[in-house]
Amino acid sequence: MPRIGIVGGGVIGWSCAHHLLELEPRADVTVFERLPSAGQGSTGRAAGGVRAQFSTPINIALSQYSIQKFETMPEIGFRQLGYLFVTASEARAESLRSIADLQKQHGVEVELLDRTEISAFAPYLFSDDLLAGAFAKKDGFLDPFAVCTWFEKSARSGGARARNGVEVVAIDAHTIQTADDSSGWDCVIVAAGHQTSALLDLPIKPEVHQLALTEPIAGLPNDLPMVVDLDTSFHFRREGNGLLIGFDDHSLAHPQNESSHPPAFDPKFLERLAEPSLHRLPLLSEARFDARKCWAGFYAQTPDHHAVIGSLNGVVTASGFGGHGIMHSPAAGRASAEIVLRGRCETFDLHPLRPTRFQEDDLIVERMVI
Repeated sequence: MPRIGIVGGGVIGWSCAHHLLELEPRADVTVFERLPSAGQGSTGRAAGGVRAQFSTPINIALSQYSIQKFETMPEIGFRQLGYLFVTASEARAESLRSIADLQKQHGVEVELLDRTEISAFAPYLFSDDLLAGAFAKKDGFLDPFAVCTWFEKSARSGGARARNGVEVVAIDAHTIQTADDSSGWDCVIVAAGHQTSALLDLPIKPEVHQLALTEPIAGLPNDLPMVVDLDTSFHFRREGNGLLIGFDDHSLAHPQNESSHPPAFDPKFLERLAEPSLHRLPLLSEARFDARKCWAGFYAQTPDHHAVIGSLNGVVTASGFGGHGIMHSPAAGRASAEIVLRGRCETFDLHPLRPTRFQEDDLIVERMVI
């Protein structure tokens, strides 16, 4: 009976626990989490987007596997209303077309749109300057915390245990060291998000992202997709009767020594959001925001915008998802469980995600990043 310790009680850690017990019901699995309960870190602060519209085969594969899993989980509120990407840049329009060709080769049902088609499909957008768009109907969004809860309940029902409120200070292939004790394991999995680099020599950095929630807006379409302006990263989706809005604000920084604490929402974010958002979505001129209903969270970012899944000095890691942890959590859990129990991942070709790629200077950069 293998004994496996998992560091990180967010959606990736609990997905690993679920998949380990799915493959080996006799496994002895314990999840270590520094916060009082599961999903209270970056997981609970995510926007919940799910898409297969990526620019590399591995990210597409992770998404397709995960989407199929989400479709079987009614408890998570998965709404497949699609993702609509738009651009007013000729260079990005050409890139969008070439990426769509790759996506179609890998089975993604993506449709390219011209300006007239975008205007008809999304009349709420200012589209006079748009050159191209791409829409995939199986993409969508869900409740991030509900996904984590689903994996946690499943794993616990299979016998997994949790040690919450415990700070892990060091690990190796067979040991987890906390501030209070040390325990031995047949295998250790690190799924600690942006804090993974404190335990393993990996270039995973915290990057602050803000989300703003509007007050109710009259007349929003019920079938509103996730909309992304590739030129500015401004993106939005429906949340209740309002909109949940994001924007990659490069003016924000977060000191490395504070990365263990949830970042606070910066009210100035709304000022910086105004120009790109009002241009693309004029109806926001009538929208109201309450900063108390807005929040910030960390992306666990790598230099090539790909996750790190594999074995490093005997430790299995599943981290560095750069904002894609929720949407790729089923695939990440499956891949990690196969590495632990079978010695290799059989479901995916994880070569592009191997931990050693940074030292080897062999990176393939994901271009469809929000």
